[in-house]
Amino acid sequence: MLDFKKILEEIAEKYDCKIWISEKIGKRWSFYKDLKAGREKFLPAVLLLENGKFGVFAEDFPEEKKGEVLPILKRLLEGLHEGHH
Repeated sequence: MLDFKKILEEIAEKYDCKIWISEKIGKRWSFYKDLKAGREKFLPAVLLLENGKFGVFAEDFPEEKKGEVLPILKRLLEGLHEGHH
């Protein structure tokens, strides 16, 4: 079982960013449960990964490090689709 919140907290700490999971409802994105971590930086949010129903957004995430977290984020979103939250 994946600990979604803990994984997000580890990413936020390692990359000094804010990161969260959102659910797509129609054409809008909505925070998903309490799956967010990191300090608010009041910077534009960037969609790091999307798999249809869910997406991972971040503020101040270093673009050159995106490849390091994509496999982890893919597992998280797959886990949400499978109902492991």
